[in-house]
Amino acid sequence: MVKTMMKNKMYLVTGGAGFIGSNLCKLLVSKGAKVVALDNLSIGDNNVAFLEDLGVDVVVEDIRSYDAIENHFAGVDVVVHLAAMNRAQRSIENPIEANEVNITGALNCLEAARKHSVGRFVNISSSSVYANQRDVLLREDMELAPPHPYGVGKLTSEHYARTYYELFGLETVSLRFFSVYGPRQLGHIDKAGVVAKFIHKALRDETIEVYGDGEQMRNFSYVEDVAECVARASVNEGAVGEVINVANPNEVSINAIVKLVEEVVGKKLRVEHLDPLQGDPARNPANTEKCQRMLGYSPTHSFEEGITLTTDWHRA
Repeated sequence: MVKTMMKNKMYLVTGGAGFIGSNLCKLLVSKGAKVVALDNLSIGDNNVAFLEDLGVDVVVEDIRSYDAIENHFAGVDVVVHLAAMNRAQRSIENPIEANEVNITGALNCLEAARKHSVGRFVNISSSSVYANQRDVLLREDMELAPPHPYGVGKLTSEHYARTYYELFGLETVSLRFFSVYGPRQLGHIDKAGVVAKFIHKALRDETIEVYGDGEQMRNFSYVEDVAECVARASVNEGAVGEVINVANPNEVSINAIVKLVEEVVGKKLRVEHLDPLQGDPARNPANTEKCQRMLGYSPTHSFEEGITLTTDWHRA
């Protein structure tokens, strides 16, 4: 049903040349959608050839410039807004830039979508909007107190998305991602995701750096599962105006990742423990009931399978 509803629709994916964006574009194309990826290539152009081979039109522009991106929203049925300056530590080090990308950039995309009467706007938010909680499942209706500028920016984008729905009738839905990992995630870049970084270093016999005691827990979510949720949110009528957690419900510790990567690569890893990161919560456990009920979807990849598939991609 989802595939039928998406066939021949025009999707614009901001941040489409990134890790999650390139995986999402692949899924959208497989479901018969026409796809444009809009990206400033700030992380690199390593996915451009991959996207072009899929038939995706890659547009190199920056969402911070409304005039540069506005015309690319014409004729679009669905916008998936992924472009962001991600990672908490980046935002702590550069709060002004984080604000320009994650707040002004989101507003520019919403306004361009409104101007060109886009049918649906899927705003990608983050678990970073939640305050640090140790023993409470994070629900969409909780009081929020983001601990860093990245979380503040993502929460602000949710408020803007809601406002554009309530004031202007633009169909919006915000999805809060939790610790996405998988193939096409780079492990050598600055502030790399922990799974990609560990695998990258393990395959090169480099020391694995663990912040704190390594007992931090996360709902690591395989990118193909996350992309499927985005696809469903883009056509599900009941999702309009909603905020939905998108996560694997099972928590995994950083130390458990080290052990699993050791098993998959077949070698003992050298681990160095560093001071804990500022603003890094011990847990951020997701309540995924709403996603299951509203989008009718639960993850299909176990963490062990996801690590194996991700390692295979890094090896290749």
